[in-house]
Amino acid sequence: MKQTMPYDLHSAVDTAPGWLSEFLEKGIDWQAAYAFWDWSNDALGHLHMYTAIAALVVGAAVLMRRKGDIAHRLLGLVYIFAMLTTNATALVMYEFTGGPNFFHVAAAVSLITSAGALIAIVIYGATRGRKALETHIELMSWSYFGVALAAIAEVFTRGLGPQIDSLRTFWTLFSVSMAISGVLGAGLVFAYVRSAKRRWFGEPA
Repeated sequence: MKQTMPYDLHSAVDTAPGWLSEFLEKGIDWQAAYAFWDWSNDALGHLHMYTAIAALVVGAAVLMRRKGDIAHRLLGLVYIFAMLTTNATALVMYEFTGGPNFFHVAAAVSLITSAGALIAIVIYGATRGRKALETHIELMSWSYFGVALAAIAEVFTRGLGPQIDSLRTFWTLFSVSMAISGVLGAGLVFAYVRSAKRRWFGEPA
């Protein structure tokens, strides 16, 4: 009977690409990586963190529960307020690189998306136009996709970043994780928007 050799981490390190072998060899200090409450050390950072968490939780409730009732509207307002606050605070935080970077561009896009979703539903309330409602559904979905992707990036940069010495290794792993998360998330958003339009309008989107 053929014997299965035990997994050898050292062999994996030796045969992996340079950036990955460095990461595997050092390993991860999981306790340090997820010392969640140490991620923010000032009032602005805590406000950003708490409103982002609120947006993640409330946004999930908005997307999953029934639409159009009073609870949906109230939860939607809480979500939009949380998103606007999260993105506004993100735009004035420069601790990671000392100046504007990719994350600030993402925050600006998310701010526009969330504000657009609010404007679209206000227009729909005044006109009952189908296009305004479609725009609201699409922008709200992409807004939540943005905050979910940002949460993954935050966990990676704040949690795993300190465990990686090489900038090349960090950005390689970061780019791969964002690419995979982005593709999967975008697919889910397209599917959700199509399903939502079918339910609301009774026809294929």
